[in-house]
Amino acid sequence: MSQPRLVAVGRRAMATVAVAAVALSPVIVATTADAAPDRPAAASDRTPTSDFTVGVRSIDHGLGIVTLAGTGPVGGSIGIAGDVVAPEWTDAGPDGTWSASVRVRSGERVIRVTSQVTDQSIDVPVDVLYLQPPGMLATVDGIGRKIELDGTGYPDAHFVIKDNGTTVGETDADHDGAWSFTLRGLAFGEHHIEAWQYFDGTHNGGADDVYTISGAAVVQETTASRETERVSLAGRAPAGATLRFSDADGPVLDADGKPLTVRASADTTWSAELPIPEAARFYSVTVTTFDGATELGTTEARVTVPMALTGTAEELADGSVRLAGRGEVGGVVALETESGTPVESADGQPLATTIGRSWELVVPRAVLPDDVVVARQRVNGVEQGALRLILPKLPVRPAPKPDPGAGPGVSTGNHPAAQQAAAGPITVGSAKHLAYTGDDPTMPLSIAGALLALGLGGLAGARLLRRRGVHRG
Repeated sequence: MSQPRLVAVGRRAMATVAVAAVALSPVIVATTADAAPDRPAAASDRTPTSDFTVGVRSIDHGLGIVTLAGTGPVGGSIGIAGDVVAPEWTDAGPDGTWSASVRVRSGERVIRVTSQVTDQSIDVPVDVLYLQPPGMLATVDGIGRKIELDGTGYPDAHFVIKDNGTTVGETDADHDGAWSFTLRGLAFGEHHIEAWQYFDGTHNGGADDVYTISGAAVVQETTASRETERVSLAGRAPAGATLRFSDADGPVLDADGKPLTVRASADTTWSAELPIPEAARFYSVTVTTFDGATELGTTEARVTVPMALTGTAEELADGSVRLAGRGEVGGVVALETESGTPVESADGQPLATTIGRSWELVVPRAVLPDDVVVARQRVNGVEQGALRLILPKLPVRPAPKPDPGAGPGVSTGNHPAAQQAAAGPITVGSAKHLAYTGDDPTMPLSIAGALLALGLGGLAGARLLRRRGVHRG
């Protein structure tokens, strides 16, 4: 509690003690009778019929009005003077009670009350405060149809809460002046909320404001996925309310071609998925809330849709492949096989790049899959679409040629017998022998043997004829 407030509280306590002491004293003799205001003709011969007492009934600090009350001789006049703006007179009623209100300037003051009948005077100390108006902050929950109030005021003051003029509850400030109150089950529409502060026996200021309980849906989450080509919305709305969606082209349609609608659950939550319009970038959706046929309000939801990934594959003169395209700035493009396995460089690092205005990867053809590579886009770690890129064909590698100087050579041969042999390599063994062709040698050997026998027979016949010729001669 602040020091000025502690002082004020102490002064009030002293004033209360003083008033109590006066009230409990049966007779207090006036010591300064001339302090009483001018009054009607004296009636000192009148016999007192009631004790003379004075107390503070209330202090309206804002207006500076102090209301006093007490008892005195029936019909006797009571004069009020001292630190007041103007002296005041009143009379005790038939039951011996009286009351009067006087204007008092702010600060610590003393009011003198005098009985005309007994000439008794009682001094009443009061402290009229410079009050700051109470403070009030409101948290409006249109979905839950409630208003939570948090305020400040005079320490230990009592607050009466009103809604559109009707008292709906009461609460007390603590020793530091803090207070709170929650209004529940409110109807949709405007509510004039008042918090009236009471202490020192009367209304001492208050706070008020007008709040609107709107049933319009609240959109708490918005996401857009190029992976699913859907916009996801989620939030809160009055339980059982119906939500409808529209954009620049009109009502958003569901998969069945009808306007998309969702219903808020009993815990006031809801969610919906909308198709991403073609070429959408900054997408605006209007969410309209209905309670039956009654429109409760509208809410605008704005979603940034990531750019769709584009790309091409081009073979360069050196045989490498250039993969390039466009996507969401700040995203990452990584290469995968069609089965989802990351494509890695020769040193085992995943092939990936960050998207600026565009993206590009130049990759040796040998490290890429045979036919297709998948370029996958991720934005803030979330997958946002992929592309299948057809790759140029792998180069055809010729069969290895034999080294003529390494071991036996291969030749087709020039011998007439070789030309008649079946196709196949002919291994050259020696220059003086026919090369083996791989055919069955039985037939050639038989023919060669017959020719040899025939030749030998001819030779023997020739020798025999020569010998006969010699004898004849």
